[in-house]
Amino acid sequence: MKFLAFFGHINIDVKISVPRLPLKEESVGVNNVSNEFAGTAGNFAFVANALGVEFDLYSKVGSVTHMDYIKELNKRGINTEHIEIDDSIGPICYIPTDGNEQVAYMYQGPMDSWKPSETFNYDYKYIHLGTGPSDEYEKIARENKKSKVVFDPGQEIWYLYNKDKIINIMSRSYISMFNKNEFNYLKSLTGLSEYDLSDLCDYIIVTMGSDGASVFHNKNEFHVPAVKPDFIYDTIGAGDSFRAGFYLGIQKNYNINDSVLIGNIVASMAIRKRIIEFSENKNNVIKIFNDIRLKQRV
Repeated sequence: MKFLAFFGHINIDVKISVPRLPLKEESVGVNNVSNEFAGTAGNFAFVANALGVEFDLYSKVGSVTHMDYIKELNKRGINTEHIEIDDSIGPICYIPTDGNEQVAYMYQGPMDSWKPSETFNYDYKYIHLGTGPSDEYEKIARENKKSKVVFDPGQEIWYLYNKDKIINIMSRSYISMFNKNEFNYLKSLTGLSEYDLSDLCDYIIVTMGSDGASVFHNKNEFHVPAVKPDFIYDTIGAGDSFRAGFYLGIQKNYNINDSVLIGNIVASMAIRKRIIEFSENKNNVIKIFNDIRLKQRV
């Protein structure tokens, strides 16, 4: 059985750098426009590959826009055999960002027609259901018999999920992951408290940027501190980098709370440069983890 199947977007991100995000009915000037190889699955792949995490990517892209992206993944030795390719455009995400905050406008492209449940073989210890077709992910969670499902809808929680669907998938998951805004929306959508939601799956992990992360388990909350970076280049992709670090911890048999701390360490490293340039050594990550744990025991 393989370690991890990671489902999500492999985007071309059109990053629009602005001095600040505009208020309603306001316009601001643009400092720079750039195209990046990104997406929840793509960002994860660049960081996880550098850290030696074992994974297979599952996604769908269009050949018109993404062949250079596929070549880049192959050049790095990242397995692309489970990435479906058709002759369309996308997915593309347009992201105005001031370097700390951003908004996203998503063109799904071929992801709208993707049917991964029809060919997926479930031969993995972990199945990470990230951004992508919610109906398909619900089928995969329902049909899974032997893997640990990690449910991580990301920003698509706002427009691809209703109360019944999200409760159904969470109840079939080992872990559910959200950032702070997504989790607040989840509580509003379901009418359930964080502790009631934690009854649906074994663990809920809520990332909170510079405030660290919370792990909910058996109606208890455990706070995992953030790791302050020396420098911030851009926070886009921080959450995807966190997931790469988290799975490094799980792969090395650390418990959930320790794996979350490892995720925080990797996220703090990743935001110091472009995600595609991430090259930190996993041994250095574990050394930092051990140093932090030693200080906490003193």
